[in-house]
Amino acid sequence: MLDNLTLWGLTPKSVSVDVLLPGSPERCLGRTAVEDNTGAIWMLEHLRPGQFDRREKIGRTLDALKKEGLPIPAYLPGPDGRFCVEKEGEYFQISPFVPGDPLPQPEFVTHTERGASLGEFTADLHEAGNSIHEFDNDPPFILEDYVNELMGTIAPRRPDVHEDLLPVLPVLVPLFEAWNDLPTALCQGDFHPLNIIWNDRSVAAVIDWEFMGIRPALFDVANCFGCVGIEEPRALVHGLAVTLLRTLNDRGQLDKESLSLLPELILGLRFAWMSEWLRKKDEEMVHIELRFMRLLANSIDTLLPAWDKLLEG
Repeated sequence: MLDNLTLWGLTPKSVSVDVLLPGSPERCLGRTAVEDNTGAIWMLEHLRPGQFDRREKIGRTLDALKKEGLPIPAYLPGPDGRFCVEKEGEYFQISPFVPGDPLPQPEFVTHTERGASLGEFTADLHEAGNSIHEFDNDPPFILEDYVNELMGTIAPRRPDVHEDLLPVLPVLVPLFEAWNDLPTALCQGDFHPLNIIWNDRSVAAVIDWEFMGIRPALFDVANCFGCVGIEEPRALVHGLAVTLLRTLNDRGQLDKESLSLLPELILGLRFAWMSEWLRKKDEEMVHIELRFMRLLANSIDTLLPAWDKLLEG
């Protein structure tokens, strides 16, 4: 893998075995931290067959966002200007490694500074995304279809989980009915605190853009809030979460229609996390997720009034 640095005109020095690469290693065939002769460290990714088209589109988008000043470790283009570089029928991408500070869990949910920084990033992404059209013609993501398909998969394999999730579904009906009319924006798609490289309590870089695309405007916020709430449900009306909403509001990026269905969106996106826990056979997280989803479903009407009051204050 080290010699592949030459595909970008870089002179390889060594594999950086002591560098822990952040983000998910499952997004490609393999990832390696490599150092060039200038001392710069890069993340070299070996792509799976069939990833080229989407990864190239992501590469173009991240390059455009970086040029707009967003903190993104964008892919380095190859000599031909493409972001996926071919060698002997295999494709590779390379991006700069960004060092960061560890995220203290669960304490991070109380940090207003993190909420403000995440809110600024989200607002910047939405504003910059208005002029980026790479994903405009992609098939729309329909959450109701995803949930129904997942429930159909779970039913014969985990009837116990299926039964526990059934009471959650009626709560999502208003969201499903409004889905096609919700304001949309370019979203990261997997926005949560562990996909952030932190510099103290500020966003140094946002990573793992594999699921980016056009989504309901608060899609990223909902995913982030779900990860806050599963750490500490009461944190949804304190600290990081409230400061993020205030920052979006101050930037003119918090429309009332989207906010009115944010509680349901948080709950709906937890189905993707449930799918992840089931796939990994992580029974502890399956049971934690079930408790959290039932709690959200039972308290869905309390979040919006609390946020409205806090935003007014």
